[in-house]
Amino acid sequence: MGRRKRRKVKVKRRVIPKALLRYFQCPVCSSMTLTVDFEKSDSIGMKVAVVTCGTCGLNCRFEVSEVAERVDVYNKVVDLAYEGRLEEECRPEGAPVGELEGEGLEEYSGEEEGG
Repeated sequence: MGRRKRRKVKVKRRVIPKALLRYFQCPVCSSMTLTVDFEKSDSIGMKVAVVTCGTCGLNCRFEVSEVAERVDVYNKVVDLAYEGRLEEECRPEGAPVGELEGEGLEEYSGEEEGG
């Protein structure tokens, strides 16, 4: 007597094309809405990288070499964020220079006013 012939189950692996790896995690708000786009530059051998976050409004422009890719620019932004220099290089859209400084930072003396 023989057994029934069984079908082999093919395992399909999900392949993510490199073109879809466009969104990165924002170092400011931790959402996956950070995009890196490139524009032409006037300098020879250079291009302008435009980094924008759709959630927090982070907007940066860097001049990078012609061979730099999106991942390289993203790593530069993350390095600046960890060093604490991201605010010097990039500011949220529409935010003036001193808007967030000094608000609500009055020292509490321990005594309440009024009675």
